[in-house]
Amino acid sequence: MQNNQYRKLLQELHVPAELNDRVLRASRQQTVPARPRRRVFRTAVCAACALALVVGTVRFYPSQQEGRQEGILVPGFSFGLTAYAADTGESYGPGDNGGLALASGNGMVSGEGGDYTGCLFQVTGENIQTISLSIDRGGLYRTETREITKEEMARLFEKEEQGLQPEGMLSVWGESEGGPMYAEKAVLLGSSATEDYDPDARYGFWVSPEDCAASFDENEDLQQSAWALIDTFDGAHLTVDVTFADDSVQSRTYALSTGQLKVVYNSDGTRDVLPQLAGDDEPFVYGVYVVDEDESRWLEWPVQDSRTISLSNPYGEQENGTFHGGVDIPADQGAVILAAADGTVTETGFDAERGNYLILDHGDGLTTLYGQCRDVSVEEGTTILAGEMIAAVGATGMATGPHLHFEVRQDGDAQNPVAYFNSDIRDTLRMG
Repeated sequence: MQNNQYRKLLQELHVPAELNDRVLRASRQQTVPARPRRRVFRTAVCAACALALVVGTVRFYPSQQEGRQEGILVPGFSFGLTAYAADTGESYGPGDNGGLALASGNGMVSGEGGDYTGCLFQVTGENIQTISLSIDRGGLYRTETREITKEEMARLFEKEEQGLQPEGMLSVWGESEGGPMYAEKAVLLGSSATEDYDPDARYGFWVSPEDCAASFDENEDLQQSAWALIDTFDGAHLTVDVTFADDSVQSRTYALSTGQLKVVYNSDGTRDVLPQLAGDDEPFVYGVYVVDEDESRWLEWPVQDSRTISLSNPYGEQENGTFHGGVDIPADQGAVILAAADGTVTETGFDAERGNYLILDHGDGLTTLYGQCRDVSVEEGTTILAGEMIAAVGATGMATGPHLHFEVRQDGDAQNPVAYFNSDIRDTLRMG
């Protein structure tokens, strides 16, 4: 879909506070005191961006160790990604099905040096020896922090006054006027890199000067141009390979998407960037969010040969004061309805509003509902695989034409279904 349609779609996504609270409670691990920034070098406005990360958990493998009986399960080494908030120094750990958002603090747009997005993450785990990072779109960089003298700082400021951008320099700051000064510098890694493991290393996403030139237009809205740079990573894949002390290797691939992530401002002046998309008139940062492809709860598209979402009856509060708990997907009478994920049929039936319907339970509190069906082809108690035919499109309830009424619920609370589809699917959707 076109960018403006895509952004409009993302603006309409709402996730209940209950689900977000559960994610945040599970994900927040540790915090460190914020470091006051003295000055940030920028040549253009760089929109804040965010990163939601789903991290790994401890896995168990059959023991091969001497003296242990074959088949006994022992903890194996594992790793994950930790979101790092550059503007506060806070780190956030594992989350449920969506992870934690990270607000950019030290991004930089430079025509000659490219775009350092400021979306930073760390690789976390025990007994890690080396890591390999690769991305199939854009590039990567590592940030380094070092102490600088006041004389060096003065030279940096002089260069800035002359219009010279310090290569890879993101910011300088100090704890007090008489205290030490620090500089943060970006080291470009390209599209892939292998390094000895450093638990303090921070990595970010980088847009090349060529891609910047194609996306960034100073004659247009600078914010829109900055968002366009972040969109470089929409649909990208980040692969992380980790070698542990016992020479075992684990690999994870993370899917990246971009959108408007919700911001909540706290009474103490701090802010939280939530792992959910902002709704209408809600504060947001335009950012990147990441999920582990092997552990995500992305849904498959439920209607064959139709990628349209009706604008006449969108998800959420309606003009007449009613609440529409799903999205309507127009399709031909009799079009195939597919299961959005593996699950069990827990209910089939009919009511005047939804017509013929069925409900699938996917585990962990996630359910999907399929309404307005011409007919339902599965029975209660049946185990269903993702992509399996379960019904046909109709108009058997309150409907002006054939369509699928599709709902997603988490722990019984309605969610905007569009938030549960990956970027590859969202890019094919159109509003009609």
